[in-house]
Amino acid sequence: MSILKEIYEYKLDFVKNQKKIISQKVIEKSIIIGDKKNYFYKKLRDEDNQISIIGEIKRASPSLGKFIDNNINIIDIARTYEQNGISCLSILTDEKYFNGSIEDLKQIRKQTILPILRKEFIVDEYQIFESKLLGADCILIILSMLNIDEADKFSKIAYDLGLDTIIEVHDASEFELAKKLNSKIIGINNRNLNNFVTDINTSIKLAKEFNNNEKILISESGFHGKKDIKKIYDETGLNNFLIGEYLMKSKDLDNHIIELLN
Repeated sequence: MSILKEIYEYKLDFVKNQKKIISQKVIEKSIIIGDKKNYFYKKLRDEDNQISIIGEIKRASPSLGKFIDNNINIIDIARTYEQNGISCLSILTDEKYFNGSIEDLKQIRKQTILPILRKEFIVDEYQIFESKLLGADCILIILSMLNIDEADKFSKIAYDLGLDTIIEVHDASEFELAKKLNSKIIGINNRNLNNFVTDINTSIKLAKEFNNNEKILISESGFHGKKDIKKIYDETGLNNFLIGEYLMKSKDLDNHIIELLN
């Protein structure tokens, strides 16, 4: 069984149990739509033509296991991101594979005005309503995990709630499907989720075939410093980068952010 299949089946069961704790109807009644529609998208669009970093907060990954101490203050990390010019935040809430929790998102939401992506394996519309209630501004829709009808449905539900969506792709066929969805953001994951090998040339190859001025591209995963960002930007003009492990493992976070942005 592939890791994606394993995660998908686990997450379906997890959401089923969550519904017993708090129903979707209860969540829907608690949601306030507000006026922050397309907040994540607009933040990236406002910084068009300059390097924009989405700083990720995560404690572990399936490929590397736990790589930060649970005692590390993620609020401090979020503040450091914001103070040094990070455009948006990405917060892992998956508990089993990334050692995250919805509490991480809730705590950080209280401390920052930056747009927040809830980085989660969305397999049920319940999680979309939950994301809105938690204070997320954007959710991730992974095409390798969903069929096109599910992705389209989830994207439309998110839109109606005022949430942006990132349609995540890993290859050319998924990229073509993502272009047809109404989401304004496409994330190119440089990591193959079946074998965890990363290759930033995935972003370069796909971005060179992109000419839609309304949609935004984000390059995700596999960065080891400024040279990787510069290579993608110089060859394609793609200027949005979601970076997690490189920053989370940094012993000099302030300077590493400054290095990436300048």
